[in-house]
This record gives sequence, C-alpha cells and structure tokens, in this order.
Amino acid sequence: MRRFFTACCGNVLLVTTALVALMLTGCPFRTSALAAEAPLDTLQIAVSPLDEQDPRYAQPDVEISRKKLPDVQATVVPQPQAPSRPPRLKHPLAGDWHFEEARRAAAAGDGAAMRENLRRARSIEPDNPRFQWWQADQALRKVDTPTLIQVVPEIARTLLASAVARGQLIIRLHQASLLATTWFWTLLVAALSLVWWRHLAHDLSALIFKNRNHPLRTMLPLILPVTFAALRPGWLGWLALMSIPLLIQTRGRQRALLVATWVTAIAMAFPAWPALRLAPPTVDPASEVTLLAEACRQDPSGPISERLRQTLAIAQDADRRARLQVALGIQEARRGRFADSDKLFNTVLEHDPDCFAALVGLANNTYFRGRLDQALQQYQRCRQVHPERGEVCYNMAQVYFKKLFIPEATEALELSRELSFLVPTHMDQKTRQMAYSPVVYPGLSNESLLAACAFEAVQYPPLVTLATWENLLGSPPVPLFLVLVVPLIIGVALILLWSRQNDPRECENCGVPLCRECCRVREGAWLCPTCGETASRSRSDHVLATLMKNRSRDEGLRGIARVVRLGRLVPGAGHLASGSFAAGWARLALASLGFFLLSAGWIIDPGNRWLSPGMILPQEVFSLRWLPLPAIMWPGWNDLSILAGIGLVLLSWVIGVLDGPLLHRGIPERLSWAPAGSEKPTAAPVTPKKPAPSAGIAVGPGLKR
Repeated sequence: MRRFFTACCGNVLLVTTALVALMLTGCPFRTSALAAEAPLDTLQIAVSPLDEQDPRYAQPDVEISRKKLPDVQATVVPQPQAPSRPPRLKHPLAGDWHFEEARRAAAAGDGAAMRENLRRARSIEPDNPRFQWWQADQALRKVDTPTLIQVVPEIARTLLASAVARGQLIIRLHQASLLATTWFWTLLVAALSLVWWRHLAHDLSALIFKNRNHPLRTMLPLILPVTFAALRPGWLGWLALMSIPLLIQTRGRQRALLVATWVTAIAMAFPAWPALRLAPPTVDPASEVTLLAEACRQDPSGPISERLRQTLAIAQDADRRARLQVALGIQEARRGRFADSDKLFNTVLEHDPDCFAALVGLANNTYFRGRLDQALQQYQRCRQVHPERGEVCYNMAQVYFKKLFIPEATEALELSRELSFLVPTHMDQKTRQMAYSPVVYPGLSNESLLAACAFEAVQYPPLVTLATWENLLGSPPVPLFLVLVVPLIIGVALILLWSRQNDPRECENCGVPLCRECCRVREGAWLCPTCGETASRSRSDHVLATLMKNRSRDEGLRGIARVVRLGRLVPGAGHLASGSFAAGWARLALASLGFFLLSAGWIIDPGNRWLSPGMILPQEVFSLRWLPLPAIMWPGWNDLSILAGIGLVLLSWVIGVLDGPLLHRGIPERLSWAPAGSEKPTAAPVTPKKPAPSAGIAVGPGLKR
C-alpha cells in the first residue's frame, strides 16, 4: 500500500507541474502558428467596445493654472457642508484659564506648572497684555534675563497696537506715581519739619506771645499739623498746607527739593492730560469701549449683541455707527449668521471702503460658505489695501490648504510670519477635526478704539480713576488740582512780599534761632538775647570771648546730638540738617519706596483682573476713609511686594542708626564770635546780612575759634 500511495502521489505531482508550465507559457503550438503567419511589427490589438471613453467622465477642455484660478464651480463646497458656527483660532477663555492656573502654581511654588500654563496661555493669546506684563514681572522676580529681553519688545508692540492696553497701563502708572510721590512728600515734610522745628517754634512764639525775647517752646509747632488736619483737606491737601511754612523757612537745595516734589504732585493731580482723559473708558466695564473690545474678542453672546443693537439704534455719529456695526458683524458671523454679517460689513464699507475689519470679515464669511475662489479674490483685494497686515496672508493660506494648493499655502504662511503675525500654536482637537480651518476675524483698529475713547471720555468727570481715594487724598468742594496749586501760590507770594527773607536766621555765636525783633547787634553781628545780654554785662573782651566760646561749644554739642537723633528718627533728616543733600535725598527715596510697596505696591499688579484701584465699590475696601484699598486683593504678608517694602523700610532705618557716628564726625565744630572792640550791643539791627548756609550750623564772617 505504501508503494501504491507513493506512486500515485508522484503521478499527481508530475501532472500538476505540467499544467502549470502550460498555463505560464501558453500553448506552444498556437504561438508558433501565429508567428509563422505575421511579423511582430504588424501586430494589432483589437479594441473592445467596453473600453471606449464615456463622455460623462471626459476631462473638461479648460486650461487649468495654479496661479490663475479658472472661473469654474469645481472648488465650491456644497451649502450643507458650511459650518453652522465657524471655528475659532483661539478660544477667549482658554487663555484666561491657563493664566489663572499659572498664577495658582506660582503662588504654590510650582515653577514647572507655572511655566507650562503660562506657555499655553501665551500660545493661545500671544498679544494679551496681562499675560505679557505678568511674565515680565515673574522674570524680574526670578532674575530671568533672557525671558525679560524677549517679552519687553512684545509689550512695547502691544502698547503701540492696542489703545485699551495702553489706557489701562496709563491708569496704573498714574495711580502708582501719585501714591509714590505722596509718600515721598510725606517723609520730606516730616524731615524738614524736624530740621526746622526750632525755627518754627521761634516764629510761632513771636506771632502768638508778646515776649520780646521770643523764648523757644518746643511743643508749639504741633499746632500746625493739628490745625491743618482739623480742616479735613485730605492727605495731599494737608501736605500742601504743611509745606507753606516750610517753604518760607527753607533755603537753597532744600527749598528746591520741596518745590520740585510739590510741582510733581500738582502734575499728577492735573486732570486735563490727554492720555489720562482718554484712559477711563478702557477700565470701565460698562463703557462702550469695553463693549466694543469684548464683542470683537468673545464668543457670540446674546447680552453683548443686544447692547450693540440698542446703542446702534440711538447712535447718530457715522463713525460711531461704523464701529458698532463692525463689532455686531463679528458677533453675527461667529453665530453663523453670515448673511446678516455681510449686510453689516457692506454698510461699513460704504462709509469707509478701506475698513480692515470689514474687508477681512466679509472675505471670512465667503470662505465659510464654501466660495473659495470668491473669498480668495476678496483676500487679495484686502492685501492690496493693507499690505502690512499678516492676518490676511494667514487667512489666504487656509483657503489654499482647502484647495490643496500646498506651495501657495506655505508661502502665504511664511509671509504672515514675516509680517509679525503671531500664529497661535495651541488648538483643541475638536477644532482640528472640523471641515474648515479657523481664520482670523480682526477686531477694531487702534485708531477706531482711540476715536471711541475720545467720544466717550467727555462723559467721565476729571480724575474719575481716583474716585475711591477722594476721602484719603482730598475731598474738599474744589478740585484736587486747586487744593495743591493755591497753597503753592500763597507760599510763593509770602516769600516775595516778605522783606525779611535775607535776614540772618541764627545767632552768629551759638546758632539759636532769632529774628529782627529779638536779636542784639554788636559790631555787625546778630546775637541771640542770651549772647547779647552776656556781651552787654561783660567788662572785659577776654572774658567775653571765653564766655562766648563756652556757650558756642555747648550749643554746638547739643546741635550735633539733635542732628544724630534726627537721622535715626527719620531717614535722611540728619543729612539734610548737616548739609549733605544728596545723601539725605537718597535715604528719603529709599524709605518712601519701602512705604509705597508695603502700603499699595501689591495692588498695582499689571497681571491681575482688577483694572483700577480707584474705581472699586465702597464695600470692597478695608476702610473707605483711612485705607481705601481692595480687601480681596490682599496677598498676605509673604508676598514679594510686602516683604520688599518691609525690607526697604528696615534698611533705611538701619542705615540711619549706623549713620550716627558718621554724622557726628562730619559736622564741623561751631565757630564762636569774638569781639573786636568795646562797642556795646544795640537792640535794633544795623544792616541785614546774608542767611546762614544751613539749618543747624551758622558760620559768619569775622568768627574765631
């Protein structure tokens, strides 16, 4: 059986091999017969009737060019495929969400999560000023120089291109500058009051009491701040009133510093600066400028569209109507109502044929309805009118991609990058899966928003951004500007009209304050009543010289001790009293910066949502009169601005304590007056002499050791 089975299998294998060879080579007998009948070059293949080309599938007899599109309907997408709501290139809330996550991560100390969320927020909205400012703030805190160098030019471009961002920054800078100037002015008034305290006591004693010797009463100058505070002029008004007697008392660089600080505060309180007048609508949530900006940025919203229609119904100005129609057209387009959006854009173009937002919006509506060739023509027209805008090139690239013209699309994308159009790199998966790629609906131009600010700014009262601070800075029935200007005019008038400005202010022997009525004159020297009485009773010039020297030395030691105490009490006061003007100014500036950061630096945060410290509700502040700052924004004692403020204040006081020995060694010994003859002192001055060079030391001609 085994042999039989093997033989059968061999036969079957042999037959199968022969059949396969016959199928691969064909029948050799028929091939050889046909080859004998005709040569190879006369071989013809019969065409089957089924191979004839069907006219239904014939190619169109049109010369197709990729550079000049044919006037055919081959690239028109059917109407049912048009999106009911067009996709967005960037979601307005996604960037805010990542930004808040970045702020939470920064507060928790998670640097990696902070950087990742901030990167995503910046990729969604590259030109958002809040994200840019906060990134710059974080770079400064962490001393990240490369990031700071990268973000600073972006901030500059955003400020130049956005009137809303520029207005918000102007308000923040104005409020911060006014508070910082107020703190510096407060410390300067305190320092000068202590330096000239004895002179103020002498002058008040001369005005109030009838004693001809004008004895010093140390507590008498306290009448001035108490009386001025009872008038309730506000913080700035109180400083202006306190500066009047100091302006009369001071001389030289001290007076120049006081006047410069005073004028700076007046400039900050001047309400008619053009940039400051245009800024309030940018931070008011109920303003028309904010409505226009939100309508161009946010998703379609019923309340926003309703407000736009109501405002448009009562608007009479043609430019104002055009702005409202552009914003409403963008809202209607994002809602999918392309026909209504086209009507609004066409109306705007009748008024302004070169309106960039209307031109691009009209082309975008055509693109989303599937008319790719017509949309491309509209983009090309907009490109001719606005060749500097990269949004047009980016939108054209999406049309080319839709038509599968990859080289043209790539070229358009590269051109958009060359025109500084920042393409968002983050896009959600749902947007990527839609039939249409998202395109850019540009908002109102910078010029349009500036015109909107100018139109609406006249409705706001002057310095409305300081409305919450009126009780603190000053709330009299007159404007804040006049509260500061009128005292300055009064002080200057008193200086010009008072004929005794050039009289000596101190005793030329001991340095005690004096005036024309209480002084004693001997040999042309103005002496205080004590020194004058000593000179009149002395019978010998040698004894008189010894007595004068002893009194001068005693008063000099007391003056040095007073200067050292002033430097420890108020930073910089001791240097101002000793004549070291630059050192005194530097220490005052350091202490005032510390107080500003400690009290209000944490509210001037350019990255937070709170737009204006001066425009908040009364129930949102710590104290409406004494501390009108938002309680909800308090970051805690561990915030960088709080810690920096405390550190600067402590540093200024430590420097003041350490400056004591230096001040002691830097003050020269007081020179005493020595008589030249036997002339008796007189009660009235002979001729006025020039004032002493400083408040604490008097050096006169003809003085000896």
